[in-house]
Amino acid sequence: MNEAVSDPRPAAAQARILIVEDQESERRALERVLRVAGYDVGMASSAEEALEWRDQPIDLVISDLRMAGRSGIDLLLDWRAVHPLTPFLLATAFGDVDSAVRCMKLGAYDYLTKPVDPDRLLAIVREALARPAAAPHAAPPGAEAARIQLPKAASFGPLIGASPSMQEVFERIRRVSQTDSIVLILGESGTGKELVAAAIHRESPRASGPYVAVNMAAIPAHLVESELFGHIRGAFTGATDARIGRFEVADGGTIFIDEIGDFEPIAQAKLLRVLESYTVCPIGSNEDRQVNVRVVAATSRNLQDLVARGQFREDLFYRLNVVAIKLPALRERPGDIPLLADVFLRESAAACGRPAMSLDPRLLQHLMSQSWPGNVRQLRNLIFSMVVMARSNVLNLGDLPPELLPGGGPKSPEAEPSAAQQDLEVIERAHILATLTAHGGNRTHAAAALRISVRTLQRKLKAWGLDTYLHKDSTPLLAE
Repeated sequence: MNEAVSDPRPAAAQARILIVEDQESERRALERVLRVAGYDVGMASSAEEALEWRDQPIDLVISDLRMAGRSGIDLLLDWRAVHPLTPFLLATAFGDVDSAVRCMKLGAYDYLTKPVDPDRLLAIVREALARPAAAPHAAPPGAEAARIQLPKAASFGPLIGASPSMQEVFERIRRVSQTDSIVLILGESGTGKELVAAAIHRESPRASGPYVAVNMAAIPAHLVESELFGHIRGAFTGATDARIGRFEVADGGTIFIDEIGDFEPIAQAKLLRVLESYTVCPIGSNEDRQVNVRVVAATSRNLQDLVARGQFREDLFYRLNVVAIKLPALRERPGDIPLLADVFLRESAAACGRPAMSLDPRLLQHLMSQSWPGNVRQLRNLIFSMVVMARSNVLNLGDLPPELLPGGGPKSPEAEPSAAQQDLEVIERAHILATLTAHGGNRTHAAAALRISVRTLQRKLKAWGLDTYLHKDSTPLLAE
């Protein structure tokens, strides 16, 4: 699954982690740490044995780098050939920075040095599992083929949207990806900011270089500098080996810093220095190291408010706010919900091994009327949970969780519209929104195509609570 989304399962205990380690004592030590933290753990003593788990639902793999027989890199390549989205961590006792960097450029999420620090292990695991690629269990081989074939203009890689606001996002991605400009992605939680960052890298001249993502909200404050800039051996208590920072790992490619509004003040000052000089200095070192990296940052917080409250440096804000891409909330583009729901329905059905499923028109109408505080992530999780619990192959209002059921209490039969009437309204609404989308939000052109007056079109949109939707907005997407 490729949309920005957290795991719909409520607890860490639901996530399954595979440990691949040829030394039993170290394998058991990792197992204890992860089980105490509430994770479901599987174990393999070799790369060959680990490959037997490929048909099982695995959320994350932790593998030793050097093992008897096939190496951790061999396993990484074989695993990614079948499950390219599974986060992969590699551990080594040799402090081999070059190998670690090679692993990350081949697709590993991160690496660990032995003896593994439990706090660092759990921090990286939480961060990896929070990323879109880790949720929910990777779909079985062939599930991706069930993805709906959208019109080319309605998608940009895994990003989905035919509305003018999303079309503007796609266009800004195309333009900015051809430069090395710093990009600031703004948007509420769940709108797909990491997908935009990945798309910028994928479309850029740096696409063959590494893409390194780091979520600041998932990293303990005392580890932030080490994660970004690295440290030398003995730099602080527990620094038993040198560590290369994410900026150096991303050399020649792109680094994506998510939730940058959560930076501590000291780290903000050091990040500003890096953005001005593109040099990093590992903790404990006096040596500056030049990096050639493109920086993309994102936040769900209002940085200007943080600046006003003294919680975010003003000079760092202006350094980051070179080109901004603002992602619309899902409630601002309800016409995209049918597209998104259909894609999520097919993906979820395939992941759960269910036959083709469909949405009742009344359910779709209800989904389009919701406020979606969790945005696309919330919609995807809802569809997934409904598919899991559905009693038939047609999802309807009865499959909704109680908190999302239509309210208002019982109505008299005379006041309740018939199913046929509701179906007709859904069809009409979908047709009008599709026509508006096809004409770029221009109401005059859409009304002409629909053979109704502009006044009638406006009246219908107002009745549906969509009178501001799809209205051509010339406001630039730069952060104010």
